[in-house]
Order: sequence, then C-alpha cells, then structure tokens
Amino acid sequence: MSSNKEQIFTGEFRRPLDAKNRLTIPSDWRFEAEGGDVYLAIPNPNGSISVYPPEMVKSILDAAKKSMLGDPKKQRALMALGRLSSKVTCDKAGRINLDAKLLAHASISGEAVLAGEFSKFHIWNPERFEQEVLKTENLEDVFGALADLEL
Repeated sequence: MSSNKEQIFTGEFRRPLDAKNRLTIPSDWRFEAEGGDVYLAIPNPNGSISVYPPEMVKSILDAAKKSMLGDPKKQRALMALGRLSSKVTCDKAGRINLDAKLLAHASISGEAVLAGEFSKFHIWNPERFEQEVLKTENLEDVFGALADLEL
C-alpha cells in the first residue's frame, strides 16, 4: 500500500517472527518502498521497538541536517540514535526484517505484538506488553491524556 495519504497506525496485532527474523506488518500499515522510502526502527526506553514511517523518517532527517555542528550534546545524541536505529522496508509479502540487536533490546523471539500509536507503531515482547501496557492501562488516564493534548 503506497499513496500520498497520511498513514495512521491503530490497533493491536500478534504476529509470529519467522526463522529469518521477519515480521509481517498489518496490511493497512504497509507501504511499498518507492524512491528510497524506509521505516526507521529505534529501540525505545520502554523496552519496545518504535517504528517510524517514511513521513516521520523524513522529519527526523530534516531535523538532523539542521542540527548545529557546534553542539556536542546534539551530535552525540544523533550519533547514538543513528547507531542504534535500523532502516527496514517491507518485502513483497509485507514483512520487515528486524536485526538481532533490536530483538535483543525488546526481548522478542518467536512472537511479537504490534501496537499502533497513530503516527508510529511499537513492537513488543508479548509478555512485556501484557505487563507494561495492558495491566497499567486505565481509560480515565487515556482520556486525561487526550485533554492534555488539547483534543
């Protein structure tokens, strides 16, 4: 699926990881890599893998290009982000290949949970997802966050 429309990542999906560390992306979340478009997979401090679509990858690149060369803290942060991140594209079967360091960060083997966050999605170890997300999710907090976002 590739178009100029803005992608929206919603829902929760359980997917098996194949022997080559490939994970099938839900069809509504896919795009065909045209003109160098890629997803960017980044280890998230919450123990998941955050996956950003091409539109957000472009924003990250634009911001990195504008960063001040004289700011060592920003340069170190960009270097760490670049080093820890992985470019991924969908193959014809709608799978992305996750590298070993990202899978180790998220303690994923065998099965993963993909959870939408509107502008991006996360890949979780199923047990960690149950503990960190589902058991702590409170609809009052969710709707309180909407108010904080001025929605």
